Parts: sequence; structure tokens; C-alpha cells
Amino acid sequence: MSRMVCHLIDTTLDTPYFRSIARCHDRERYPVAIGSIHPDGPLQARLQRMSTPTFSLQVRGRSQYPVAIQRLARLLREKQAILHAHCFDPTLVGLLAARLARAPFVFTRHHSDHNLRLNKRWHVRVDSWCARQADRVIAVSEATRRVMQEAEGVPGSQIEVVYNGMEPLTPPPPARVDAVRVELGLSREPVCLMVARLHEEKGHRFLFEAIPAIRQAVGPTTFLLAGDGPHRAELEAEVSRRDLRQCVRFLGRRSDMAELYSLADVVVLPSLAESFGFALLEAMSLGKVVVAAATGGMCEIVRDGETGFLVPQADSAALAQATARVLGDPALARRLGEAGLERSGRFNFEAMIGGYERVYEQLEARPGASRSR
Repeated sequence: MSRMVCHLIDTTLDTPYFRSIARCHDRERYPVAIGSIHPDGPLQARLQRMSTPTFSLQVRGRSQYPVAIQRLARLLREKQAILHAHCFDPTLVGLLAARLARAPFVFTRHHSDHNLRLNKRWHVRVDSWCARQADRVIAVSEATRRVMQEAEGVPGSQIEVVYNGMEPLTPPPPARVDAVRVELGLSREPVCLMVARLHEEKGHRFLFEAIPAIRQAVGPTTFLLAGDGPHRAELEAEVSRRDLRQCVRFLGRRSDMAELYSLADVVVLPSLAESFGFALLEAMSLGKVVVAAATGGMCEIVRDGETGFLVPQADSAALAQATARVLGDPALARRLGEAGLERSGRFNFEAMIGGYERVYEQLEARPGASRSR
């Protein structure tokens, strides 16, 4: 007998992650409905075109969450569904609604030590409480699981590690790559690309500190920063203060990521906190060599010296050395890129959905689980 799984998120953005859930799930055993706390948006429109049921709790702020909890509990009772929540607010709302409806509840923890680093004690307490009250928790990496066990007191038996999946990027035609190169006014000098939200935890300042040593070792190099975020003004000011404006470019959010990765000679990610590292996988899926900080889930994606380089966290000198090594040795970059391409294929959506469905099976097998059906 099939049992519906309701996925709950807060945003209504159309993302590959939820399109993959709609595409890859077992429609016979675990049909899905994907919905949001907020009113309908692009996500629901896309999923409806994929013939995937959607829902919305139709609230716009936290003051309306009691209404959202009641609406979600009613939906869960009607569908006799498992609830699978994602991210902070949906996890709290979902847990309370699932308990009200006496429905099985699981959530995916998409962050690692972000709230701990920023000293968000209230968030950490809520994270911990939700994890300990949930029927099961899915961690996106072993690093995330360790944070939950060691910092939040969540029993290890309650946590299942299921790596995120990713749709490999399609190599763009060379003409389109050349067009982007012309648009950005790039010469044929090496290009170092960083794809990350403009936030202090992504470690942009360590790249800025590394740039003089990189340029001294390999000559003129352009550094492209793709992404936007709350700390853009501060980062732009730091680039000016360090007199790096001639070689550092802030690109903002871009829709042509495949072209940007393709024109890059190396992709760096010197994050202070990273639960997984999608940007690394995107780059690797196009055969690009990556240099990343040895933190969080990035250590589980990149094999140091085999598929890229890992450097100590917050170590600008090591970042400069590894990046310059890649830029100065095309044969090494090609070998690492080829190995990274092979490894990136292991992090696919089919494997991710299979992991989710094993967790649902565990929920179904619990004593008394059939009473909630």
C-alpha cells in the first residue's frame, strides 16, 4: 500500500532540488506532494506542470504560524501522510503539525554548525529540540551528523546520513563560453572563480588575503565572485582597501553558471562553515579542479590530491599555494578535473531519493506505525 510523503519548505522558489524529488520518487510506494508555508509561487507552478501535487499553507509571517500548523495537521490527517520538512521554520511548524495529526515526521538538516558559529543560541536550542523530537533526522553529510550529536545531543541512532544529489551541469557550447568571456571583458589570463553567497562564513576575505601571493606566483589572474548576499558592501570595501579592484570582479547572481564554470581555470571555496558544498559538485561535474577549505561536508566531496585540494580552514597561505599550484600546472589541473568529474557522478538525485525512501521504510516498520494510517 502506498503512502504519500508531504515535503514542506518555506520558500516558493523553483529549485532543481525539489524538481528532482518530483522526478525521481517512487510514485507507486511513496507518491509526493510538495508545498510551502508561504502562498503559491514559481515552485508550485513548475511542479503542477510536472503533474506533481502541491499545496500551500498560505501564511506570510511567523505571527500566522498557528494557522499554518492547523492547516498542515488537517492535510496530514486527510492524506494519512508522512511529513518531510526542510530548513528551520518548516521543521518547527512541521513537527508541531505532525504531532497534532499523529503523523510520522522526518526532516533534513541542510546546515551544520552555522548557528553555533554565529552564537545563535535560540536557533541552536530549537534545532536540538526538533531533532530530538523527530521520528528520524536526515543529515546531508557526516560532518552535519557529528554537529548534531556532539553539540546538540541528538542520539546517533536517530540520524541517517543521506548525501544531497545534484543534476550534472551540461557543458555549454564553446561559442556561449566565449560570449560570456567577451561580456565580462576577460583576456586569456587565468580565471579563478568563487561561487558563494556574499556572507562572512563563506571565507571571501581569505581569498582576498591569498590573491597577492597567487598573482606573484602565476602572474596576472582574474578573480570572479558569483553570488550576492548581506555582506556585499563590506566585501567590496575590503577589495578597495586591499587595492584589488583591478583583478576582483563582483558578478552578483548569474543564470549562466555553466558558462562561468567552463571559463574558469580553478574554482575555490574557502568557507568557514559548509554542510555540503553544491558549488564544488557543480564545478566538478564540468571537469573543473576545485580548491576548498577542509571544513564540513566539503571533506566528504573532495578527496585531497585526487579530485582537488583541501586546505586548512582560514589559512590564506595554504589557499594561495594550492591555487597557484593548480594554475601553474595544466596537466595536474586536467588530471584532478577528470577525477573530480568521475566522483561528482556519485552524488546523484536517484541515490538521494533512495536514501530518503529507506528512511520512510524505517518509519513504516516502527511498532505502532500502522495505527496512524
